[in-house]
Amino acid sequence: MTYSTRAYSPDEQGRDPVSDIQPLLRELQGSLIDARWRAARALGERGEEAVEPLIRALYHDDPGVRLLAAWALGNTGSRRALPYLERMLEDEDPCAQLAVECALKKISRGAPRSCVMEPG
Repeated sequence: MTYSTRAYSPDEQGRDPVSDIQPLLRELQGSLIDARWRAARALGERGEEAVEPLIRALYHDDPGVRLLAAWALGNTGSRRALPYLERMLEDEDPCAQLAVECALKKISRGAPRSCVMEPG
């Protein structure tokens, strides 16, 4: 798999989008569930700048990370994620599979009520 090496320029607040995402990616892989969900929500809100790192997270060993990466990708709304999500439909973890299915539906045509996954 190849990844883009395009340069990112600081956003309007002077933040570097790539370095700003790295702490969120670490949280996504952390041990605290609440922090993982907050990180996934924040990454999903970042939109296109978070898509490539989230795609890489789809291949993480931890099914919880894969689930949250899929959920966050769905929230980005990025159609670039579709082929990667489609490949993950056969994930060994049924919860990750459900997150992938919901992300695909959300990106393709809007999320049905049953696909709105939020922490309790």
